[in-house]
Amino acid sequence: MTANIITVIALVAGITWLGMLFVSAIRNRGGEEVAPNLRPGIDDEKIETRRLEGGQKAAIAFSAFLAISLPLYFLTEQERQASFVEEFSTASITRGEHIVAEFACFSCHGPEGSGGTTSYVEKRSGVTVSWAVPSLDDVFFRYEEDEVNFWVTYGRGNTPMPAWGIPGGGPLNEEQVVDVVNYLKTIQIAQDEYLGKVEPGVNTALDTLANADGTVETAILEQSQVVAEIEAAPADVAVVTPLAERARETLDGAGTGIDTDADGLSDAAETELSAISQEAVDGFRIMEPVTLDPAVADAELAADALAAIEAAAETDPIVRSNLAAIETAMSDGAVDPAVGLSEAALTTLEETRAAAVEAGIEVPASVDDLDGANALVAALDAAATATEPVQGAADLSAAATTAIEDGSDPDGDGLSTAAENTITSQIDAAISATMPTQVALVVLDPTNPASVGGEPDLTTANTMVGNLESLATTLTVTEQNQSALLEAEQGGLAFLEESLQAKRYSVDFAGVAEAMGSSEEEAQRAVGLFNSKCARCHTAGYSAGVPYTQEAGSGGFGPALWDGRPTVQFGEANEDPEQDLLVQFIVRGSEAETPYGINGFGSGRMPAFGSALALEDVELLAAYLRGGNMDGKGGTSVLP
Repeated sequence: MTANIITVIALVAGITWLGMLFVSAIRNRGGEEVAPNLRPGIDDEKIETRRLEGGQKAAIAFSAFLAISLPLYFLTEQERQASFVEEFSTASITRGEHIVAEFACFSCHGPEGSGGTTSYVEKRSGVTVSWAVPSLDDVFFRYEEDEVNFWVTYGRGNTPMPAWGIPGGGPLNEEQVVDVVNYLKTIQIAQDEYLGKVEPGVNTALDTLANADGTVETAILEQSQVVAEIEAAPADVAVVTPLAERARETLDGAGTGIDTDADGLSDAAETELSAISQEAVDGFRIMEPVTLDPAVADAELAADALAAIEAAAETDPIVRSNLAAIETAMSDGAVDPAVGLSEAALTTLEETRAAAVEAGIEVPASVDDLDGANALVAALDAAATATEPVQGAADLSAAATTAIEDGSDPDGDGLSTAAENTITSQIDAAISATMPTQVALVVLDPTNPASVGGEPDLTTANTMVGNLESLATTLTVTEQNQSALLEAEQGGLAFLEESLQAKRYSVDFAGVAEAMGSSEEEAQRAVGLFNSKCARCHTAGYSAGVPYTQEAGSGGFGPALWDGRPTVQFGEANEDPEQDLLVQFIVRGSEAETPYGINGFGSGRMPAFGSALALEDVELLAAYLRGGNMDGKGGTSVLP
């Protein structure tokens, strides 16, 4: 503010001076001007008195002005510079936000950079996978600014992350990369929220291991379906191509004829396009939809549906999981009329009864049929509504009531309500799983200009025809390259089948505990910490998913850690964590061109985890790494 006042004063003084010069010039106008060298000189008295004194006074005034104004100007300079910094920073952040939106960074890194997945061809298998993409909203807890700048500029080779900076072959100049980094700083979560990710991350990692075999089996089914669809391409081309040609011909001529709803499509065209859509759906539908009604005896429909899906599984392996779910539902949901409940319901009710006994509620000694189940509910209701209600009795009563409803057989066809609902949903899922994404039933109404979802019929028709043409093109290309595609995809299938057999992704916690010299519970936590925080870089294939994961610590973007290699690099454990080289390396991470451990020289790639993990967890990780038996299936050894 003061700087602005000084500027105004200076401008006023300058204008005043110019004005004085102008007035002086006006006054001197008149007769012929005498040349300066012909004028008489100024006498000493005038020079040494009035003129000299005037000059001295002006100099004193100007000196006083400078003495006052310059300190005032400098007092405000720091604030002025800070405001410029803030202005430039805000502009950089805004530009960075636009760049992130323009290049769709969050389509891979998740909403607001919270982490996500993207499609990527896994190099060992050749299978297209959903690659786990790291979060960006906590990246500055792991890396310094210059390191984040490096990753944005050069990307990460052998992953879906491309280089974005010009030096790495990307489209952004140095300033734009800085803008992106500055924007990322603004989306960082609070540290307590970052720390709050630890436990869910550990639990997710352990759950992933517990369900690993099922995950690989699902991947095998999906890859088997890819192979089956390539094999079926010639037959599918014969179905889709004529339909796509008919649809295009119909759409091109849709402007001719009666158009009742004035939507740009003739009534005849709408009818024909609807028929073509139905033919396309029928061409890929493995069976007609079936809806079982728990109030109507329809067990025969369930048996027919099971037979239809069994037949479909021969050509569409993906429905085998639906077939297994239906078989389980029919087995567990079978109801003996003498009992009145399914076996699954009786199991749930027995668990509820045991929980009631533990809570001190007096309940029947067993639940063997519907009468016993009703007696259990009555006892639980009594406990819940007593003068002094038993805590949890109401919840147990609700659970028992739900089990009775799901496990009963109102229509007397031998299938429980839950079983019939499960069978219906699995039939729908099987039909959807085998239907190409480009095929959907479209019914256009000649009397309604927006028949489907409120969209104009002309838009719907164009989308439908375009999808059919796209599918026809894809199938034609697949047919033409069938041999090469089959070879590649069958290789991927063989990889997955071998993965299930080898189980390189599995961990024997007892073996890990023995190597660590710890309890099995501590070993489980150590593995969970490693898989949630370290495996992305230090276990080959981890980001591609369980089926592609190699042995724990086998190395990927970061070095291999198995066979006690960390002990070679960092030495034996030290009782003082401040003196333990491995613990401190995990806490601080790697600094570029800075020595670490015994023989290491940093690249800056290893992030710091001191702000993410408690010291006890870091020490647990260090013990796990030094144990040398990271999957628990081999002997401990230290490399020479």
